[in-house]
Amino acid sequence: MNLIDRQDTGFLKFIGQLPPEDNYILVKSFNRGGWYWVDKNTPDLQIISPTPHPWGQEWVILPVLDRGTKDLVDEPPLCVSLKLFPLPPLEKATSVKITRQIEHGKFVHTQEELYYFLTFIYEGDESFIEGETQLSKWVTYLFYPKAKQ
Repeated sequence: MNLIDRQDTGFLKFIGQLPPEDNYILVKSFNRGGWYWVDKNTPDLQIISPTPHPWGQEWVILPVLDRGTKDLVDEPPLCVSLKLFPLPPLEKATSVKITRQIEHGKFVHTQEELYYFLTFIYEGDESFIEGETQLSKWVTYLFYPKAKQ
């Protein structure tokens, strides 16, 4: 499946659990009952949750691409938010297993069967492997089809 950025984001609703909590930093809680985290290694991946402890349970997850004020399809996103909604989904959604991993290389690629993946340059410490200035570190989120039970 070729997932490109489209105006219709209904096809991008997933049901799954977030990676472990120790991968995130709480940034802010809103008076209206929302909580906001960023990935500890990239501020470009954010989680927006209606509860203070979203880990260990399934959510409807909607990836939202933020392009700033322009919101043009041709512009690269400034960041990606994973917006969480309680089950059951109001519309159809795909069950997935989300994996977060750190990759090393000049670019990130996969030949695995995925529904979606996101990758960001690793921040927070040295972005290169010691003694190798050409390979970068990447934070990658992989959305695998969930095995039918």
